[in-house]
Amino acid sequence: MSSSRPELKFTDVSEERGFYRRFANLPPKPSQTLRIVDKGEYYTAVGQDAIYVAENIYHTSSVLKDMIADASVSKQIKEPLKYVTMSPQIISGLLKTCLLEQGFRIEIYDKSWKLLKTASPGNIEEVDDLMNVSLDSSVVLASIKLRLNSQEGHCVLGVSFLDSNSHKVGLLDIVDNEVYSNLESFIIQVGVKECLLPDMRNNDSTKGELKKITGVIDRCGSVVTFVKISEFNSKNTESDLAKLCGDDLVTSLPKFSELSLSATGALLNYMQLTKDVSNEGKYELIEHSLSQFMKLDASAIKALNIFANGSTAKPGLMNTSTSGGKITSIFQLLNKCKTNAGVRLLNEWLKQPLCDLAEIEKRHDLVDYLIDQLELRSLLRDDYLPLVPDMRRLTKKLSKNGTLEDVLKVYQFSHRIPEINSVLKENLDDLPESSRIKKLVMDIWYHPLEESVHPLFKFQEMIETTVDLETYEENNEFMIKAEFNEELTQTKSQLVRLKDDMKTIHLDAADDLGFDPDKKLKLENHHVHGWCMRLTRNDAKALRQHRKYLELSTVKAGIYFSTKELKQISEEIATLQEEYDRQQSTLVKEIVNITITYAPVLEKLSIILATLDVLCSFAHVASYAPIPYVRPKMYPMDSDQRKTKLIESRHPLVEVQDDVTFIANNVILERQESEFLIITGPNMGGKSTYIRQVGVITLMSQIGCFVPCDSAEIAVSDAILCRVGAGDSQVKGVSTFMVEMLETASILKNATENSLIIIDELGRGTSTYDGFGLAWSISEYIIKEIKCFALFATHFHELTSLADDCPTVKNMNVIAHIEDGTHISDDITLLYKVEQGISDQSFGIHVAEVVQFPDKILKMAKRKATELDELKTDSEEIKKLKCSPEQIAQGTEVVKQVLQDWVLELRSENLDKRLDNEDVQRDCIRRLQQLVTSSKQLNSTNADFKKWLTELLL
Repeated sequence: MSSSRPELKFTDVSEERGFYRRFANLPPKPSQTLRIVDKGEYYTAVGQDAIYVAENIYHTSSVLKDMIADASVSKQIKEPLKYVTMSPQIISGLLKTCLLEQGFRIEIYDKSWKLLKTASPGNIEEVDDLMNVSLDSSVVLASIKLRLNSQEGHCVLGVSFLDSNSHKVGLLDIVDNEVYSNLESFIIQVGVKECLLPDMRNNDSTKGELKKITGVIDRCGSVVTFVKISEFNSKNTESDLAKLCGDDLVTSLPKFSELSLSATGALLNYMQLTKDVSNEGKYELIEHSLSQFMKLDASAIKALNIFANGSTAKPGLMNTSTSGGKITSIFQLLNKCKTNAGVRLLNEWLKQPLCDLAEIEKRHDLVDYLIDQLELRSLLRDDYLPLVPDMRRLTKKLSKNGTLEDVLKVYQFSHRIPEINSVLKENLDDLPESSRIKKLVMDIWYHPLEESVHPLFKFQEMIETTVDLETYEENNEFMIKAEFNEELTQTKSQLVRLKDDMKTIHLDAADDLGFDPDKKLKLENHHVHGWCMRLTRNDAKALRQHRKYLELSTVKAGIYFSTKELKQISEEIATLQEEYDRQQSTLVKEIVNITITYAPVLEKLSIILATLDVLCSFAHVASYAPIPYVRPKMYPMDSDQRKTKLIESRHPLVEVQDDVTFIANNVILERQESEFLIITGPNMGGKSTYIRQVGVITLMSQIGCFVPCDSAEIAVSDAILCRVGAGDSQVKGVSTFMVEMLETASILKNATENSLIIIDELGRGTSTYDGFGLAWSISEYIIKEIKCFALFATHFHELTSLADDCPTVKNMNVIAHIEDGTHISDDITLLYKVEQGISDQSFGIHVAEVVQFPDKILKMAKRKATELDELKTDSEEIKKLKCSPEQIAQGTEVVKQVLQDWVLELRSENLDKRLDNEDVQRDCIRRLQQLVTSSKQLNSTNADFKKWLTELLL
């Protein structure tokens, strides 16, 4: 890598020292900011930034070079006097790492250290062309202004967000609780990558709330950026929005609050949108509603493995194929999309499951139809959808530095829409006009595609009139028709003549060397050598017999060669082609500008096809699962018959793993019957998988996907809230127990009777008694106050007694088979089957055996477990005696004295050294019995205690 790395060049030493002097005079930068210098052909980083690049991109310190700086500059910099240079390819990887993974802010300077571009996780517009990647989700920037102590102790958040890719600006007010659970849902639903907050860190009255908010944002995987409080004002917001979204917008502004408009002011100022004239009228104003989608907290996203590595906000690079790698997330499982727009839409749907039953059933109807229509689905997935370009990225490229090649991609795309529509309609011809599915396909796909493509007919006509499509189809060259300009006509005729001469030379060389000009001897336009010929390495031996052929280079594909005449013609063609491009540049620019005006139509078409792509993906996954998925019957949130009944349900991620035979289980949650399931059983028995698969199946059903069951009835949930696993964040100063309490508090504040709660091992982060007390009280609150469906996996077996007092509680347990029926047996078989009933054993030692703990530790563990078990039994017996604490203390002293007397007596006769003899053992026991019966102290104790102790010792 370092061998192709460019060198940092200066005209002289004084210029180099001046470069570092200006660097030293830059203002201090935050730790999460990286500064890069654009030197034209390459880039460079200096000081600590150079160290970061060497460690994280090059993965070696050998790429670092020493600066040449004055002694005064060296003292002033106070950083490692190193620099590193980078090619554009390296910069692309650096920006991906910093912005998409590390949450850095980027500053790009010119060689005089003048700031050229800035970028952050929520604003990558200025460096998008340098990154040159497609993302699997939108890049959304949000701005939040809070007002405390309003509406009976609740706080109100004025929120504004911007999706610069889809050109949407959103405003809303969020009335939130003290744990900011609604803000968490918003960040996840919209996919916010960066949040702007007013810098109130030094304000004693607000810094506590600010810390809570930043904690929520961080938990969702988003980045916090503090800006001046003065930026949050609505002074010019209305006029700025009118410029960006259209003058007719002003009439709709009163419905937005002063708080959200102030947040919008900070957002627009941060993005500097109004300074670019091209943004005028480009954006759409929307109002986001939290209630239209299912609420998901950050813990649910992680617990249900919705995205790889539990990421909720950080955008990833586009990856439309999961073959060859282990499937670890629902996104990977369902992502069989063929278009980049489809991948982004799937990402959005997974964060925004529907709550409207009618809309959910529409998606189910379409998936059902696509499953049945295998031929249609195959045509769409194999022949049409893979050819659909990333229209969002293409229109953005056209607006920045579009070319004729980009215009022709749009032209080809416009021709595919009628073809797709034709295929869709053909499959509906046999259905009656009254058919629900026919009406659905026509309303959602056919008619919108037909209406949207109609304005493109004029665009197609323009391209066919102005662009030389024949030359494009024959030689893949992008040229304006020569008839438009006399100079173009002359240049074109010269190009045609030269290319004819070049073909003649090619044919003559084929005859001369004895190779077929179509199959063996290739005529190619090389990126370095221009027009030349190529032979394979074996065939190139024939060149040695002819001196007129000039070898140019040898590569894996073969040997490139030319002749003096061909070389001269190639140079003339290159010169004429440049002249032709210059002459047609004005026309190309005009065509590109006209094409940009069709951007709204093109993006609308892209969204319609993205919906088709995602639902085709759902149908494909449902059909080719190890056991085909089924369509669930859905119950609305206000239904009296609300229930979730999953027969032979499976976890979709576990069943697709290699060498796994999944044991399916039933789940029944029914209002006023079985609302709260307590699941007990052995470690590694499948409790966590069981409760999580209920959440995964519910979410899949509400995004419109079929589910992995033999049959399924599912209640629509307004939220899936999870508390799963014990984790801490030592870097952020948050303990395991604090994480548990924060997540549980969010659940209790957010849940309604229509929510689904999933809890795994609550109470493990503190002492056993405290943990059990919390688990009991939290469970009781959910059962009696919230009354929603919940699954609680626990090792607190005492929790199962809740079922005695609460009829809506049902106890379930994971079955394990042990050879002799005792918990200390060495042989255990985990059956992964969940049935009604209680398990009073956790089999932790057996799990230790499975992972091959040392024998010494296992034996000690079993001995201690037995002792504790006996101690627990004895303690329970003592409690039944109704003794006072004083009587128990007195009895304890009596037992101690009796045993001490017994030991002294045995030692006095050396009986303790002959205990291997059975007669001596019997004599020792007889002596203990005599001491017990003759003890005066024992006779003076509580009668019940004396009886119990006598039986124990004898």
